[in-house]
Amino acid sequence: MRLCLTVDKIGNGWAPKTLEAWRFVQQVLADMTQTVIDDALDERELLEGLRVIAKATGLCTELAVEADGERPRLFDMCSDTRMIGGPNPDGRYLLAMIRGDRTYRVTGTRGSTAYLGFQVLAGTGLTPRRMAGYVSDTDLNLSSGAFALVLSAAEPAAHILGAAHWIPIPADASSIVVREYIGDADTEDPATMDIECVDAEPLQPITDAEAAEQFTAMAWTIVKLATLHRTVKPELLTQPNALLTEAAELGGADTTPDNLYMIGTFALEPDESLVLEFSPPDTRYWSITLESIWHECLEPRHRHSSVTNKGCRPDVDGIARIASAPRTSGTATGWTPAVGTAASSCCAGSTTPSRPPCAPRSVAARWRRDSRALSTGPVRQAGRQR
Repeated sequence: MRLCLTVDKIGNGWAPKTLEAWRFVQQVLADMTQTVIDDALDERELLEGLRVIAKATGLCTELAVEADGERPRLFDMCSDTRMIGGPNPDGRYLLAMIRGDRTYRVTGTRGSTAYLGFQVLAGTGLTPRRMAGYVSDTDLNLSSGAFALVLSAAEPAAHILGAAHWIPIPADASSIVVREYIGDADTEDPATMDIECVDAEPLQPITDAEAAEQFTAMAWTIVKLATLHRTVKPELLTQPNALLTEAAELGGADTTPDNLYMIGTFALEPDESLVLEFSPPDTRYWSITLESIWHECLEPRHRHSSVTNKGCRPDVDGIARIASAPRTSGTATGWTPAVGTAASSCCAGSTTPSRPPCAPRSVAARWRRDSRALSTGPVRQAGRQR
């Protein structure tokens, strides 16, 4: 006689929503890993892409899992070693997670930087984020350089609002993003600010539904940050050496009405350099930044990979010339070393004192083989090839 013993494993049924959301995070990491493997053209791009996934996971943990809409804090999404998502190295990107059913007060001092803007984003879970509110530094009610903002669904009572600027927020409000652009860090004073929830409930243990929502938001943002090369002008990967204008879309989450972006890709041979020639826009601030294909600013604190209007002096003809090269050029009015990859991207942005922004009058990308002289030959149109 043969006997068969069958054992059924019975789970405890704890946190079913959170476990499902965590498995989703694990699947996202596996999918993003495969995306990098599929899209990288060489070992360096593969290494950089995998590091971007790791850095995105750390950032998303901070902004989703560690965040608390009842007890928000403004933290810098970038650091000296983590500049992903196509940021401006000559700026700050502060973020605080909020809720649409709470009231928040932001207080601070304006400082003297070139630009300061406050953007409210809405959307939760897998819903794409959208801009639900915006305040420029020109809209702030300053008192001896100090300002106050109140964010809430309904206009607060006079004793709560005081002299603060009221920003209405929708029921699905999810975060406030602060952009600050710095033309010259040696002469400009950064803004200072803090945020508090004025009607927070007492601290409570986290629930299954709340943890699941945090992990879902974490996964969604990892996907967004790890696939920018596929979602932000992906056609440029096969159409290099040209800059396209990316204006602020109504309701878009990635920029504001005060900002205008131009973006393009380039591919360099070992003995080539990139030169940008343009008439500087008549704005209070502009900058140019080099990024990897994964939209990461590589080692900006250790190499000169960006330049602002304060760091570039146009020639006598009014034309600014910025070179990306392995070594210093004597002909360019601004210089950024090549980031070391055969293919990369360049992003130019400008900030205007009034909306809508004005595009630079002309931008031209030219190639040269000798770093001592500009090339006048035609732009080579060679896309990414496997």
